Amino acid sequence: MENQENKRRPLTKSERKAVRQHLRKVKRQLYRNLLIAYRGWWYWHKLLKKYKKQGVHNWAVILLPDTNERDNYLALLYLDHMLSQHKFVKALVLTHSETVLKTAGLFSKRIADIVRCSREEAEALMQFYCLYNFDGRFFCASLDEPYGRNGSKLIGARGISAEELFAIGVYRLYPYEQMTPPQYHGGEADIEDFLVRAATAAHEGYAEEETA
Repeated sequence: MENQENKRRPLTKSERKAVRQHLRKVKRQLYRNLLIAYRGWWYWHKLLKKYKKQGVHNWAVILLPDTNERDNYLALLYLDHMLSQHKFVKALVLTHSETVLKTAGLFSKRIADIVRCSREEAEALMQFYCLYNFDGRFFCASLDEPYGRNGSKLIGARGISAEELFAIGVYRLYPYEQMTPPQYHGGEADIEDFLVRAATAAHEGYAEEETA
């Protein structure tokens, strides 16, 4: 009697059909993700081959996957500290942000090159990264990408700022040491505005702690 009660009810015809449809969708998505990941693998090895003679084996490769000003600012602000702590000689920066292209030199003199990386190429690299951590030189400089990384939701928790969260969570800098922003005297309003906006966003979380 007990065994009969524990038996699962057989699926109806409509339920079996729904299950098959769902599995087909999952299968298609899996194939799609694998194809994108393969493109990421191809793009990664293309980069390594291009910069092999320049010494890329001792470089960090930093992907700035979006035009998010806060994350891009923090990626550059903590770049030299990360290179020193993890014993990299230089950095190869991948981005499609015009602001990063214009301002990267303010933050670091250890950037070997800045590569224009399309959003599609960035997504391919991130999908490859989602399969496994394919290379210790690779850093995806974002609090919220690739999919499943939800760092922004932790901002303000126990007073942690976006800046501290990025340094520890993305660049793995322990213990946390706050970096000093660069000084800019070039007079270009768009660069000045970027530095102010991004620095303000980077400190998000401190204010929440003070007003709690």
